[in-house]
Amino acid sequence: MLSRLAVAAEPARIVSLAPSTTEILFAMGLGDRVVGACSQCDYPEAARLVPHVGSYLVPSVEAVIGARPDLVVVVPTPANREAVRALERLGSRVLVVRDRVLADLWDGIRAIGDATGRRAEARDLENRVREELAAVAACGAGRSRPRVLMVVGHRPLIVVGGGTLQHELVEIAGGENVGADIGAAFPQTSLEVVAARAPDVIVDAAMGSEHGGAAVFASLRHVPAVRDGRVVSVAADELLRTGPRLGEAARRLAGILHPEASGCR
Repeated sequence: MLSRLAVAAEPARIVSLAPSTTEILFAMGLGDRVVGACSQCDYPEAARLVPHVGSYLVPSVEAVIGARPDLVVVVPTPANREAVRALERLGSRVLVVRDRVLADLWDGIRAIGDATGRRAEARDLENRVREELAAVAACGAGRSRPRVLMVVGHRPLIVVGGGTLQHELVEIAGGENVGADIGAAFPQTSLEVVAARAPDVIVDAAMGSEHGGAAVFASLRHVPAVRDGRVVSVAADELLRTGPRLGEAARRLAGILHPEASGCR
């Protein structure tokens, strides 16, 4: 796999195999060139009309090749590794971008700009998101930092650990991630650990959390977040995609953590 790719000519046909890269491509004005995308690529609205070429975790090699792409953009996962290798063996030009931390977003935007001849658009997009994040950080500066637990799965209970983009977002929004030392990335934990960490706010970004996430923590009545009614459900794609909407995600998160500050909403 290549982490960065420069092409001699601007690709006319692009396949995007991750929701985050699809959002970047559309934000850079390349949506009309995206001829295939994963089934989870649902933003912006126009992305829903792009033919599917398999899922984020299991792309279809046959469908990707059938789209006749000049460029395939992918985020690496253990599940898609063999499919991506097969595409490379078949001669596809593959650009791999990562999405674990905020620095990966900047690298990904620049790499896509390089590969598509849209360096100016890439620079503008990066600057816009950086400015949005800086504004959110400034809003929370000097305020008390609530203890935050961010949840991404219910059964088992999976939380945001350290070394992740979501951990960085909590800090930018003016909070302290109480899951940072539970484990790297997205560790599994227990209600007993949640009770011991006593978060002031629980941000529930688990899939389907709007249908019963609060019930998962109902027994923790003495935990400040539960006691004070600060278990807040947020759509998973708002916080889990390393894409151009991160400024909006940070602002939403800051509004949850600092509802007293009108400028944070």
